[in-house]
Amino acid sequence: MKDKNLEKKILKGVYRLETKRTTTYLLIRVFFGLLFLLSTFVFASVTIDILNEQNSFDLLDFFRDDFEVIKKYLFENLIDFFQEIPQPLFYVSVISILLVLATVFILVKNFKKIKNKLVAIYKFQSSKDKTK
Repeated sequence: MKDKNLEKKILKGVYRLETKRTTTYLLIRVFFGLLFLLSTFVFASVTIDILNEQNSFDLLDFFRDDFEVIKKYLFENLIDFFQEIPQPLFYVSVISILLVLATVFILVKNFKKIKNKLVAIYKFQSSKDKTK
């Protein structure tokens, strides 16, 4: 009888530990994903506002022209457009986008493991509720 109680106690501790680990893993990943997404949105909107004030988007009006004109001046206009972008904000936006993509990739890559853990935790909790 003591062995059975000890076994239940150990299983309960293991499931409690796994529940904590899984919950914190998910919360941390979702929090950082949302944080990076929000920072990307803020920096990108500030960059677009600055470009609107500088009338930098006027450089892109040449796309309405003939294809030969586009082909002739594309590289020069893109270089001018890139030089007018506020560089620090642009780099922070790119880094934030990359971090969001990395976070999403990690969550998608580990989705099966996370789902299995959550299902196991749910089954354990539901079986524990039935025995009460």
